[in-house]
Amino acid sequence: MKTILQSYIKVENFMTNFLMLAVVFFVFIAAVMRWAGSPIAWSVEIAQLLFVWLIFLGANRSLRENRHIGVDFFVKKLPNNLRNIIDIIIYLLILAFLLFISRFGILLSIENSVRQISSLTISYAYISASVPVGCFIMSITTIGKIREKILALGTVS
Repeated sequence: MKTILQSYIKVENFMTNFLMLAVVFFVFIAAVMRWAGSPIAWSVEIAQLLFVWLIFLGANRSLRENRHIGVDFFVKKLPNNLRNIIDIIIYLLILAFLLFISRFGILLSIENSVRQISSLTISYAYISASVPVGCFIMSITTIGKIREKILALGTVS
């Protein structure tokens, strides 16, 4: 199980790095071509599609690596058990929010399945599918965080 998780993390890290480079590349190409007098509309739209996926994969990466912004000035002063309990409550709230957003993301993807990206023959559902997929991946990460905190409660005396 641990090797599967490590492989997934490597793939996710590669994908976030690759998507960031691809977004920069497509925006750069669009800017250069617009400056040259031959604008390419599809370049910006591909960048938009990739950027939305990058946001959700990057959010999961930040969640997994504890890099999200947090205000923990007071929480750091609490005993470990109480801090872990507060973390569990916060992660449960995050999980509820992610599941709530996933539901509407699925509905949005279904609704957008007939809509096409303006200058491409690609369904807009490929963009909106990033919402439920990203929320699902973040939900798995959040469940793992909850599990870690519950196990930490049992070991702290």
